[in-house]
Amino acid sequence: MKLVEIDKDNWLRTVLLTTNEDGKATVIEKFVASNALSIVQSIYETGWNVRGIEVDDRIIGFTMYGLDEETKNYWICRLMIDYTCQGKGYGREVVQLILNEMKQLNDCHMIYLSTEPDNEKAVTLYESFGFQKTGKINEGEAEFVLKL
Repeated sequence: MKLVEIDKDNWLRTVLLTTNEDGKATVIEKFVASNALSIVQSIYETGWNVRGIEVDDRIIGFTMYGLDEETKNYWICRLMIDYTCQGKGYGREVVQLILNEMKQLNDCHMIYLSTEPDNEKAVTLYESFGFQKTGKINEGEAEFVLKL
């Protein structure tokens, strides 16, 4: 598994990935914004890095991370694995890859993320890496922080 740049050869495959069980990508999905919306956001807001998640030359997921201009905090803003690839242990491996890249960012000492409170699998995964609840709710999502 590796994180790859979004480029002219993989952007469409990345945009068409979905967490929806019916296989149809939508702008707002059950637990995450669409990859298309995230890619556009990264163009118009500075500080965000977008990456495809690749396994065996196949894009199976997407992430967006970086420095949030408003809060001045580093965030894992988006993380998704296509519905066809969920439950295969990819989440744990990709979180470690993202953390490894973020540790290289200038002045990155704490990493924030948020998730739907009822997304139990995500909460368990993030807590296993040492993320702790901050007690804040952002747009209906529970906020977590990891101190490096």
